[in-house]
Amino acid sequence: MDTTRRGLMSMAAGAVLAGSALPEVALAAGVPHLAEHPMIARVWHGRTPLDKVEQYRAYLFDAGVQVIAKLPGNRGVQMLVGLGAETGEFTVVSFWDSIEAIKGYAGEDYTKVHDLPQDAEFLIDHEKLVRHYHLDVNFWQG
Repeated sequence: MDTTRRGLMSMAAGAVLAGSALPEVALAAGVPHLAEHPMIARVWHGRTPLDKVEQYRAYLFDAGVQVIAKLPGNRGVQMLVGLGAETGEFTVVSFWDSIEAIKGYAGEDYTKVHDLPQDAEFLIDHEKLVRHYHLDVNFWQG
């Protein structure tokens, strides 16, 4: 993945993180504030051919999102889908109590992508690393 695209993905992830509604980083009188003990956001990205978007969307939800949501230390998960001219883009942002909680299911090498069993049938431009961020501000206006 080129530097420009990686930078855009980081900006998109930051935008998602700023807008997620999680209870541990509550709003103070409707004003954004810095979290005293920020959660960790784990951001994964993948692409499929356009003709496989709907099938992978359902698979990623069943085999990925629903499993992540039940793991110890998980505080929430979001799945974003974008449609391009020839590909579908998927971003999964999961929120965790700590890096230790992530290591509980991902292992010591927690930055490495842990593929789902059927990912090879769907994904192109396979990424090897998952990004991690501190969720320092969580402000969402409904």
